[in-house]
Amino acid sequence: MATELSFGDQQRAQELLEAIQFFSQKGWSPATSTNYSLRLETQGEFLISRSGVDKSRFQLSDLIVIAQTGQVATRSQGAGIKSSAETEIHTAIYARFPDAGCVLHTHSVLGTWLSQKYVKAWEIKFQDWEILKGLKGVETHLGTVVLPIVNNHQVMKHILNEMESNWPNSPHGFLIAGHGLYTWGTTVAEAKRHIETFEFLFELQRLGA
Repeated sequence: MATELSFGDQQRAQELLEAIQFFSQKGWSPATSTNYSLRLETQGEFLISRSGVDKSRFQLSDLIVIAQTGQVATRSQGAGIKSSAETEIHTAIYARFPDAGCVLHTHSVLGTWLSQKYVKAWEIKFQDWEILKGLKGVETHLGTVVLPIVNNHQVMKHILNEMESNWPNSPHGFLIAGHGLYTWGTTVAEAKRHIETFEFLFELQRLGA
């Protein structure tokens, strides 16, 4: 698939692949779970990880092109190829944040456990950690970063509806209870940094729990 993209998109696809491989090595994408995407230079098109692929064996050819509607583009269609059931969350984030260039979704054990532990509070608050400055726009450890938590649903629109009241606060990501973490960034590198920052914060939260 990468060979059918512009040179710039090919470079970013390679960067996304390397991030996926990194997450797999960390144990943040077990089995065939998790999904990842980036905004293409072509208006209204995105590259997303196809469904059902073991991320430890993920290749560039496993990235497929979708439209804003979530439909798989003609050039990516083929037997057994489909996008994730959570594609709607990705396209909703891109529509909500025009500067978002990459959306990442991981399933770490710790993040998933914390999502259940704090779901009744609807959020986890982080404060006084230097690592907070790994999140875009955070310039001091003294501020408070709030990570929203929403309930898990098989219908993605229900998840998005629960997030509706959180969007105006411009969160850096959110947890789905018993499920995993979503975060995004203007670039693949920034979104990956957000994943790493939250995973570090999850470790600190566990130690203080």
